[in-house]
Amino acid sequence: MELAFYYHTPVVLQQGKILAPGYIGVFIDALASEVDSLTLLMHESIQYQPMIEDYTIKASNIRFISLGKNTPAWYRHVFHRQILKNKMKQIINVDLLLVRSPTPLAPFFKSYAGNCKPVFLIVGDYLESVKQMTPTTLRDKLIKRYLQWNDALFRKQIRTTDIIVNSPKLFTTYQAICKSIQQIKTTTLSASHIVERKDVCQGASIELLYTGRIDLVKGLHELLDAFFILAEKYPNMNLNFVGWEDFSHKPIENELKQKVKAKNLEHRVVFHGKKSIGVELNAMYQQADFYIIPSYHEGFPRTIWEAMANGLPVIATTVGAIPAYLTHRENAILIEPKQVTDIVDAVELLLQDVPLRQRIIQNAFELVKENTLEKQTKLLVEKLESLL
Repeated sequence: MELAFYYHTPVVLQQGKILAPGYIGVFIDALASEVDSLTLLMHESIQYQPMIEDYTIKASNIRFISLGKNTPAWYRHVFHRQILKNKMKQIINVDLLLVRSPTPLAPFFKSYAGNCKPVFLIVGDYLESVKQMTPTTLRDKLIKRYLQWNDALFRKQIRTTDIIVNSPKLFTTYQAICKSIQQIKTTTLSASHIVERKDVCQGASIELLYTGRIDLVKGLHELLDAFFILAEKYPNMNLNFVGWEDFSHKPIENELKQKVKAKNLEHRVVFHGKKSIGVELNAMYQQADFYIIPSYHEGFPRTIWEAMANGLPVIATTVGAIPAYLTHRENAILIEPKQVTDIVDAVELLLQDVPLRQRIIQNAFELVKENTLEKQTKLLVEKLESLL
């Protein structure tokens, strides 16, 4: 198969190499390994940020078409013709164009695709984001309106388009309004990174871990409040944050740090920054005891697969596709969002009930073996081939 791929995450061209954020870089490499050739239709970063574009794409069967420097979402939406029309003409001898969505340009690809059939890989829902918004400024209100407008245009486009989704919830959302729909799971987890562990809490300290974007919709205030309660009872317990923030001045991280400082717990709450996918990130999982992701809304976080692959029992909220893939007290502990006491109770349950904890670790290990990047990418390409 000759495949093209688009997503709005920008990349960096450096000495003939393509550098990308790790989560999208490993996906591109896996995708390239399953097709004859892969054409990347992507934007370039305005400024190279080594902490963000931390992965060098390795595949040799890739052709890169630049859509120019990355621009704001509204600009891409308004000036889609200038961005796409001539560049899409450079996509030749390609069977399908896979567009990871949602993305500002998603509603417009069909207008310029020519003989290159677009297929949408949908991994999220702008309307779900809108439901979580409580706009307080004019800018927030405009963003909300824009997301609603873009989603309406996108839904109109997919009436005659094949789509692939990565969760049962998205399947239910879109199945009645598209040409055809199929489902896969998405992950960044390589089979070589799976490490079997029989149990945790074997060291002198108890290490709680969150990995992912530093964003308040991930329930980070609630996680901190829960830790403050636990810290009084367990003097050997620590909390670790690993991840990145979308704003360089880190307003959310600084807000959380001030909260920690007010409790005089700076020595027990550590912000490690972003870690590269693979050895560096896995080391953080392997030194932890519990993984906690108390999000308000999600698709299905790739970090859950990563934590399970490193032998961590997972505490997660019942949002998005999480309860569709995970079962309470079987392969995870599921809690309600925005509930501090639920986080506290879940941690203490795993601490005290050793047989339950060990069963969750083992069941999660068996589950994650079937959801590796290699297996899911192969399945994705098979589904794409079925659409030809």
